Amino acid sequence: MAAVLLLLAILVVAFPNPTAAQESVRFHAPDSPPTLLQKRMAKMRGEEAKGAPGLALRGQLNIPATGAAPYPALVLLHDCRGLTGAIEDWAYRLTGWGYMTLVVDSYGPRRHRPDCNRYDAMESVDQTFDALGALQYLHQRKDVEQRQIGLIGWSIGGSKVLSALNRIGVQNLYSEKFSFGIAFYPYCLTASGPFIGPLLILIGGGDDWTTPRRCITLRDQNVRSEHPLDLTIYPKAHHFFDDPDMGPPRYHAAVENREKSPTRGVTWGFDASAYAAAKARVRGFLAKQRK
Repeated sequence: MAAVLLLLAILVVAFPNPTAAQESVRFHAPDSPPTLLQKRMAKMRGEEAKGAPGLALRGQLNIPATGAAPYPALVLLHDCRGLTGAIEDWAYRLTGWGYMTLVVDSYGPRRHRPDCNRYDAMESVDQTFDALGALQYLHQRKDVEQRQIGLIGWSIGGSKVLSALNRIGVQNLYSEKFSFGIAFYPYCLTASGPFIGPLLILIGGGDDWTTPRRCITLRDQNVRSEHPLDLTIYPKAHHFFDDPDMGPPRYHAAVENREKSPTRGVTWGFDASAYAAAKARVRGFLAKQRK
């Protein structure tokens, strides 16, 4: 009996936010409409232009153990490394806070190998439509509060948060809209704003890959908009500061970097104080959206 109790205690410490239900789900990204060029070419041939069918996707759905449906929900987009322990930890934590979470696997269905060294590898997968597909899936569930569906992304996934919430963008093609977004260390040149809902950006002051100055410019450009950017900069933190598995900050000379000339070399690493502050900042931002 003592051994059983000890095991249960260990499990509670290891998994502080158990979920009532966890399942793998399947859904589709929405069909993408034809481009202007495709429309012109089809018109020249006397045909009707057709867009690309949406990709079949999968994700991990976590449903809160406490509280009553309908639940607020969050779609999570991974970074260039694919699904990691860090994003799973965030999913469990957010579910423990009362949110249904859907972690989207953008690489598995495409058989795409994670590659953070080259921009062409990272940018060949458009997670924006994946996010919209997840949003449409959640809209169909009766246990989801449809006006409280947010989007969270990390690195390249964070950049897609900006794209998905940008008022001028693909989200205008569909009736479903994200209510708010949270972007961890995104590349802030990917969007100009204004945005369709509240948006929180968290980035390290020492980030030399997606530099905070880009996000400062984006914030200043939208200071008078309906939804000004909420930008939090952790002065000494670097890229991936919220992933304990990354270890102390370390320089990676082979990684492509548009912020440098020559375009090589980045610093990645965990920052315990920034991580703790980010958890509190995210929880506060989410609570504000519920009011």
